[in-house]
Amino acid sequence: MRVRKLAQAGVAVALAATLTATVTGPAPAAPVTTAATPPVISASVPMAHLQKLMQFATASNNTRVIGSAGFTSTVTYIQQQLTGLGWQVTTQKFTTGGKSASNVVAEWPYGDATHVIMAGAHSDSVAAGPGINDDGSGVAALLANAAAISQANLRPVKRIRFGFWGAEEQGDVGSSYYVSHLAGGEAAKIDAYLNFDMIGNKVENGKPVGWSLYVEGQSNGLNAPFKTYFTGQNITVNPALDTDDRSDHAAFKRAGVKVTGVSSVRSLNELGACYHRACDNLTDVDQNSMALGTNAVASAVWALAG
Repeated sequence: MRVRKLAQAGVAVALAATLTATVTGPAPAAPVTTAATPPVISASVPMAHLQKLMQFATASNNTRVIGSAGFTSTVTYIQQQLTGLGWQVTTQKFTTGGKSASNVVAEWPYGDATHVIMAGAHSDSVAAGPGINDDGSGVAALLANAAAISQANLRPVKRIRFGFWGAEEQGDVGSSYYVSHLAGGEAAKIDAYLNFDMIGNKVENGKPVGWSLYVEGQSNGLNAPFKTYFTGQNITVNPALDTDDRSDHAAFKRAGVKVTGVSSVRSLNELGACYHRACDNLTDVDQNSMALGTNAVASAVWALAG
């Protein structure tokens, strides 16, 4: 998530054994069809992804900012994970501020392609730190969900698409590039865009993690599956977080797509002590938050896709 509203503008590593054992076992014989209940995804799954992202940052002067080896390794890792899970993966390359960046877009090849449920997170960090919460947490949650969908051999009514955006920290450049390069009529096929930017916050100064839903979802109905999920977890959420369009949902919103999102912050004044700092590393992320955020993704995506 960005500090303020701005003007618009590789290595292959296998996952830890924990991830393999928990999510990527043999696919079931029969596909899971409509109205399926998503599996409960263990916190160990997204945490294994976060460990990889931290390794990439450590090898790149503690950053995954665009133009760095850490960002390149992150993109390659995302591509290879999704391809190995049977998703249809495309990569968009673009340049901003003289630096190269990339989007990775993955589609589960089942369901009505004229009705798309899309979820996204940004794959870059700021130069000052590794960005494990902001927004490695969102990336890890989506990768964990991609594995769950693949393992279930899900056959949804609607098409599921995940976006991993580059250069969010430069002003939502990657998501804006994606939306502006959609072919005519393609934006209208996206029934919903769900944004996951910072979902791994930890308890600080004795204050509990403050889960929030984006204000846009209050009026368009997209917050409903998230409310159901968090209510089931006995968690009260802020139902109307105003992000000031400081993340990747803004590009979709401008294109007329219904949007919402989830964040583990109560307000933009409580982003965490390590927000955009070198200490946004593995110690800045709470495993319980990662479990909650990752399963919130699953609950909403499976419900909305049918």
